[in-house]
Amino acid sequence: MLRNTLGIVNIEGTNVQFGDIMDHRGVQAFGFLGRYRMIDFVLSNMSNSGITEFQVYMPPKMRSTIQHVGTGKHYNINSKRGKLRLLNSATNPNSIYQHDIKAFSDHLHYIESSNKKYVLIAPSYFIYSQDFSKLRDQHIETGADITVLYKNVTDAKESFIGCQTLRFDENKRIVEFNENHGKYKNRPVSLEAYFMERKLFIELIHRANKISSLYWLKDILHDSVDQYKIMGYAHRDFVACINTVDAYFKTQLELIDRDTRRLLFKNNWPIYTQTSDSSPTLYGSLAEVKKSLISNGAYINGQVENSVIDRDVFIEEGVVVKNSIILSGVTITSGANIENAIIDKATKIIHPVDIKGSETSPAYISSYQNI
Repeated sequence: MLRNTLGIVNIEGTNVQFGDIMDHRGVQAFGFLGRYRMIDFVLSNMSNSGITEFQVYMPPKMRSTIQHVGTGKHYNINSKRGKLRLLNSATNPNSIYQHDIKAFSDHLHYIESSNKKYVLIAPSYFIYSQDFSKLRDQHIETGADITVLYKNVTDAKESFIGCQTLRFDENKRIVEFNENHGKYKNRPVSLEAYFMERKLFIELIHRANKISSLYWLKDILHDSVDQYKIMGYAHRDFVACINTVDAYFKTQLELIDRDTRRLLFKNNWPIYTQTSDSSPTLYGSLAEVKKSLISNGAYINGQVENSVIDRDVFIEEGVVVKNSIILSGVTITSGANIENAIIDKATKIIHPVDIKGSETSPAYISSYQNI
């Protein structure tokens, strides 16, 4: 158990590109699979691994993250010994100086005042289930300075673009970090989860600041790869990198399949989230639902196929929803036809409209609209 480790949830890097889609909230707070938020996975992995002290670095649009994470009680970390800090990482979202090293530097006193020996730094846009204590065990066994969680992927040409790939020597030591430009199919991809001693982490922050005011943590690791013993720990199960709209859309539709979902959701490894005591889903007499994930509090009386339906969604008779993600509180009436779309929260579709995107470029309707 990682009782002696400070868990740090990092902000997303420049390789996370959603444009204007869902831009009123940070990626940490994006709804996922009709029940979760993206940040739930990294916090649950850390909590299940025994971490009790947390720092969450939040993006400029942090209201949704604060609202969802709250005191951290639902992640089992609000014990007498536990500690959770929500820390703002930026005031100007468009500034080139808003990066993780700047955020760590602004709150360095919290990192320095921790009594934990180790730190584990990981972002929230990678989705997986991982017992980090196994990573710690290998870290100690190999005598590594830094251990990086990675995944051998076979779809690096179309996914994980902009993420770091790793090159190993014959002793499985990392000798090079490169950026994935989609040239090769098979690549070991860094999940940007780093385990190291807290003193070394502080040293890296100072080194990065001396070199450049534009440096991210992964930049200083790239520069220092020959100065530290950096080892990799391979993750063997399901991993998704949610750094584009396409990945956000495609991953959720893939996880509708029960066998795929079992690779992510493990027995005895709960993914915690904020629960709401809403009533079970109500299906009307005309409801026709195939291969979909439907959350509590929904009312379905139309046709739903291969879709993810969030909480408190109202779908009236005559409505057809296919291959779509409908976020919480959406109302769809009057025979609307929706296919390959993301409908953001609390939108009301009250006219018989056709909203159709494609599998690789879903249509998007922003929140709180009346259509």
